[in-house]
Amino acid sequence: MDTKLANQKFSNNLPLSDQTGNLELTMKLLKQKYQQLWLETEMTFPEFLESYPSKRKKEIEQETTIFLNRLTKKQQHQEFNHTQGFEGVLKKEEHDIEKLCNLAGLYIDKQFSEGFDRSTKIFMKKAKQFDPSLKPENIYQAMRNVWIMNSLQILMNLDMYCSNSMFAYSMLYPYSDNINDDVVKSIDAKFRMNRNFKAWLEGNSCPYQNETERKIYLLIKMIEEEFPRDKYPEVFQSLLSIYNAQIKSLIQQKQNSNPHKVDILDISLEKGGTSVLADGYLINGIMDKNQEDFCFGYGAFLQFADDIQDVCIDKENSHSTLFSQMADNNYLDELANKLFNFMLKVVNLHLSDTAYNRLRTLIVENCNFMVLGAIGKNRQLYSPKYIKEIEIHFPFTFPYFKIAKKRLKQMLLKANSDSFKN
Repeated sequence: MDTKLANQKFSNNLPLSDQTGNLELTMKLLKQKYQQLWLETEMTFPEFLESYPSKRKKEIEQETTIFLNRLTKKQQHQEFNHTQGFEGVLKKEEHDIEKLCNLAGLYIDKQFSEGFDRSTKIFMKKAKQFDPSLKPENIYQAMRNVWIMNSLQILMNLDMYCSNSMFAYSMLYPYSDNINDDVVKSIDAKFRMNRNFKAWLEGNSCPYQNETERKIYLLIKMIEEEFPRDKYPEVFQSLLSIYNAQIKSLIQQKQNSNPHKVDILDISLEKGGTSVLADGYLINGIMDKNQEDFCFGYGAFLQFADDIQDVCIDKENSHSTLFSQMADNNYLDELANKLFNFMLKVVNLHLSDTAYNRLRTLIVENCNFMVLGAIGKNRQLYSPKYIKEIEIHFPFTFPYFKIAKKRLKQMLLKANSDSFKN
């Protein structure tokens, strides 16, 4: 079957759900709101609170190298054993970690840190019990979503933890993404999996065909146990909303069509917004309109932040995002500025009250750091002048950060992998 015919078949058999209920209108209105906000957001250079002259960067990098060397030595001497674990080693290094964060201008809040740590440990225990064969990369992917949900727990004045439903939702997409992104699997095989996925999310029964589908089925059942469908319909409407958004994104990528004929902004907003909308519902089962609004906006700029990090990979795979599309012919300077300004606008819309100061600082500083790091990762996509201007506001030189981040990630992945073996 040629590519054109295969794409047509894929499009005609798109397995979308029509059971998103009242949340469908909510999602459409929120998508319109944040589309307008994005279009109105200026492309001027953002106002950062911190700047880092060369002398200060050098001091931070020296301290970071000493810290990483010490962790590497401990890992090589197997001090990350099954009793102490990587978390135990980091606990002993707490003073130096705080010192490094203060040097780098990163926000430290011990109450939040303890909450994230507690939630991470619960997640790791659940993951080990559910699937000891999980790859470290998939563990990290799922854990990132748990951390987003933890930040929403702060917004909702709830204790930070990882419930069974939070775990289950965070695990669903590593499994389904592995199938949808598999270049070896046929379109028919992907359709069958997605049809089964949709049926289970809608509460219908159908047999699973392989071990991955069995795990997806069990995760959905885990959510049903905590949130019965008759009492919490929005939980499953939100899951079907993100499912629909993922399917639309999949068909858009697989068609490899002219990106100018596809509303990339619409797809990106829906995919990101519905993802965190589901996060919110999986925490407590219900949300008010303000919480829905913030979750959608939060998800939107997190999706853009992911896209700016993955722009080179997306270009290689012919996946169209706002950033990969622009990178074909232009520097990304103005689009990056727009993202910084958009993130701040969303946060200011919802977290301007003094009661949210700590959460606001946590989100703004972490997301700014993430996007700045992404710019440094793909320096070739920005003008030399822009890189020089933006790097002043990052605590590391971009080349150093790329190396240090790789070292730390390797240690974390190895530590997670070792903990699963013990």
